[in-house]
Amino acid sequence: MKHRLKPTLATLLIAATVLAVAPFAAARDSDWTVLGELHVRDRTDKDTLHVGIKKGTFDAVRFQVEGRAVQFHDMKIHFENGDVQDVPLRTVIRAGHFSRIIDLDGGQRAIEKIVFVYDAQTRRRGKGARVEVFGRH
Repeated sequence: MKHRLKPTLATLLIAATVLAVAPFAAARDSDWTVLGELHVRDRTDKDTLHVGIKKGTFDAVRFQVEGRAVQFHDMKIHFENGDVQDVPLRTVIRAGHFSRIIDLDGGQRAIEKIVFVYDAQTRRRGKGARVEVFGRH
């Protein structure tokens, strides 16, 4: 009977740890707002995500890839005041993963649009990927 209690106690300790940490992770994510999404084909493409002042101001952006991996070549963030922040990415982000957090130059900024140059890593199978873009308030 002692052997059966040890795995149960270990399971309870793991569950308690997860429950204790989960609210902090949720609080961190509550600062992020969905700015929009883009659909990526299996060839190099340039897409623009229009954001606009109505979404508010942000101090950072990040994005998540779904469906297929995406090869990112470049990203330009255009602000409402006319400034442009060039973010050379040159990285592959796998499906289900997030980009790094990209801090905006100058702190809280109103984003007019974000321009991506990328392609889905589909090996010409015709299946694209989806990129969901988030801004942090």
